Amino acid sequence: MTELQEDFTKTFIKKLTNNLKENKFKEVLNLFEDSKYDDIIKDSSWDIVPIVASHLTAENIKCNEDLIECCKSILNTIVEKCNPSETVLELLEQIEGPEDVIKFSIILSILTKCLSKMKDKTKAIEWCISTIRSYIESLSIPEKGSQNYIAIINKIKNAYDAVILFLEPLINESKLQNSEKYIILRDYLASILIFLMGKPLYYLEEKEVESCLNQSLPERIVILTSHITGDLLWLLNIVSVRNKRINSRKKNMEVNNFNLKITLFELSENISDLAYANFYFYVITKIHLWERVPQVYDMQYIFQACIYFIIKLLQEQESVTKGLNFMDHLLMRMTKYSLTLPLLELNVYFELFNVLTKVMIYCNSNKERKKALNIFQNYIDMFDMQARYFIVLHLYQTSEHSGLLSLTTGIVKTSIIECLQETPHLPYFLGSNLETLIKLACKLHHGSASDLVELSDEIITSLNLLRFLFIKDKQNQTGIWNLVNKLQNDYLKPLREGLDLCRAHWKVKIKDLEEQKKIHKIIENIELEKSGTEIILNVGGEKLPAMPISEKISFCNQAINGLDVMESILIRVNECFRSLWTYRVLFNDQVKNDTQKSNQKYKNNESEEEYEKNIKLKILEASLKYVHDLGWSQKAISAGAESIGYPGIIHGLFPNRGADLVQYFYLTCNKELNKILKEQALANQESPKETKTLLLEARNAVETRLRMVIPYKKIWPQALALMSLPPNVPMSLANLLTLVDDICYYAGDRSVDINWYTRRIVLAGIYKTTELYMIQDNSEDHQKTWHFLDRRIKDATQIQMILTTTSDMALPDQALNRATEAATAAFVTARNILGLNWNR
Repeated sequence: MTELQEDFTKTFIKKLTNNLKENKFKEVLNLFEDSKYDDIIKDSSWDIVPIVASHLTAENIKCNEDLIECCKSILNTIVEKCNPSETVLELLEQIEGPEDVIKFSIILSILTKCLSKMKDKTKAIEWCISTIRSYIESLSIPEKGSQNYIAIINKIKNAYDAVILFLEPLINESKLQNSEKYIILRDYLASILIFLMGKPLYYLEEKEVESCLNQSLPERIVILTSHITGDLLWLLNIVSVRNKRINSRKKNMEVNNFNLKITLFELSENISDLAYANFYFYVITKIHLWERVPQVYDMQYIFQACIYFIIKLLQEQESVTKGLNFMDHLLMRMTKYSLTLPLLELNVYFELFNVLTKVMIYCNSNKERKKALNIFQNYIDMFDMQARYFIVLHLYQTSEHSGLLSLTTGIVKTSIIECLQETPHLPYFLGSNLETLIKLACKLHHGSASDLVELSDEIITSLNLLRFLFIKDKQNQTGIWNLVNKLQNDYLKPLREGLDLCRAHWKVKIKDLEEQKKIHKIIENIELEKSGTEIILNVGGEKLPAMPISEKISFCNQAINGLDVMESILIRVNECFRSLWTYRVLFNDQVKNDTQKSNQKYKNNESEEEYEKNIKLKILEASLKYVHDLGWSQKAISAGAESIGYPGIIHGLFPNRGADLVQYFYLTCNKELNKILKEQALANQESPKETKTLLLEARNAVETRLRMVIPYKKIWPQALALMSLPPNVPMSLANLLTLVDDICYYAGDRSVDINWYTRRIVLAGIYKTTELYMIQDNSEDHQKTWHFLDRRIKDATQIQMILTTTSDMALPDQALNRATEAATAAFVTARNILGLNWNR
């Protein structure tokens, strides 16, 4: 270049710089439209592009849009007049850090036009993709709660929109061609698209990834990938290779191309594990994306390949929810019992169990822990019985958490039931296999010195399993009879001793704490609690956090309540043992009489039964206050148990679930009414007033009894539904007949003839119809209900006729049958009128 040309070029650059600073856009554009400057533009584009690009800022977008448009025009002119390959490099050099997404977006839009002028664009695209990778990786991950959280998210979305708009023309061009260079181009494009699913997009929630385009950013990326590949699942095999950490080569593939595929898809430096996981999360969980997958793949293959992704998602705290949803959708497409024993040779299945159980136990979110539990149970169901046995063994051998061991024992119980239901019985959870599992489930590592409070969950479940087996299996189909002596010596006796030791230990703790509490009150020294005389409570070898002495005492009482629950179930198991031995003796015709020993056992039985009965009554009484929120349900019983210090799992003592709670309420109300009527009868005897008729006495008693239901009126239809179910009707009928019998007796009915039956038939009908009416009555103080009751009593004038007429009456047994039919019909009517079939 001559000296004159250099001066001419410097003059051009100076004019360009000054005119841009002074916003003289017309003069600037004239410089690039004048053909005499074409050679300078071609030779000096490396100097011109940085000057123009420096004005592409967010500030100018807001305050000086004309300047931005002028700069775009200049860059487009450079694209038209200069060498495309050189221009690509000049433009890419201007993409710097993530601070200014405006410059990044505009340069990508200019690059699109530049690439369209090139015939062989493979190398240029490689440069562009490399620059895009660097820019995306430099974007910050937004931290929730930070001041610039929204700004960072918007910057990410704008950058991704710019990249997608840049890639779309290239994708449309490459999918129509089949030549070798376009195959390579498609690989580059597929690689960058999947890369985009990683950081930072991976860390954004779904509601945050909505694009200015028609679809969310991840969905748009997946759709573009499907345009390139035609099969979204073909990469599963490549990921499988990465997972196994082996390099496999295809014989018919050219070495260069194969190495390129390894570089683009297998190396984690190019596409992270989380990017693949996020990509396939959307493919699997979004129905409209799943429909793009060729429906020829075996779900077992897809599931096995995706386990690697699920594990990666579950290991990251930010993506636990995503990992759980991913696995849930895969399991929904799987067939029960479809996973067999040979698959367990792949360690990945056990690794998924390990990661999933960690989420169940340690995840901070209660919602996610519960979801993980449900998915864990569904995952277990996918394995056939033979494979499930080895999974249960694995869980017993690798788990230390009491709750997880309890859950595993529950799986054993369910599996035993399923094995027994098959004809012939499946052997996998029976016989010697069951013996192995029982030894693992019923084990106290330190014998009677074990910390039973820490182990309470697994102990309670194990005892329930034993009780189930002894009740269910009278003919030793499972082989449980063969383990009786070993269980008694190695588990039940040490457990009995341990309960006594543990209870004594906690009572001593309570005594020490109460003494310490007295000292605090006397000397009023707050710092004493931190002194060396403090009683330290340890559970499972870990010191409890500092707490007030009153709370420590409460904790100790809860520990004792938990021991009471274990003792109660242990009593039932021992009863089953005795019953089992009795059955075996009779079954083998080896009767042995030991009257003194049997009588002693019977006496012990009575006290043990009374002990358990008292626990049940306490729990049911505490549960009533939770009925308003949780209904007449098992949940209410669990909440009531926990409120008085018993573990929620104790609801297993109530096999009828909510019906037991309703039955308790019935009995309590009937008992209360009986007490009121008895007091009124005594009062009338001591100071007789105006004598009331039997009908009026009965009417007042019915109102008194119904008013006891009013506090539970909103959820009373649930109670009626429960008690109207066939298994509960006899219990409900007994309650109703007891109620009307008490009312009639205290109303003055002392008859011993046929009238005894007929009065109770009529009164039962009046009570049940009035109860149904009251449920739907919204009047003040339920006045309409009491008027309805008065009308029913008045309509029942036949009672008076029955009192004086005995002809044409049915026989007593017929009358009783009518009473039973009338009451049963009332329960069925209640269920039908209210449209209820509520059972918990």
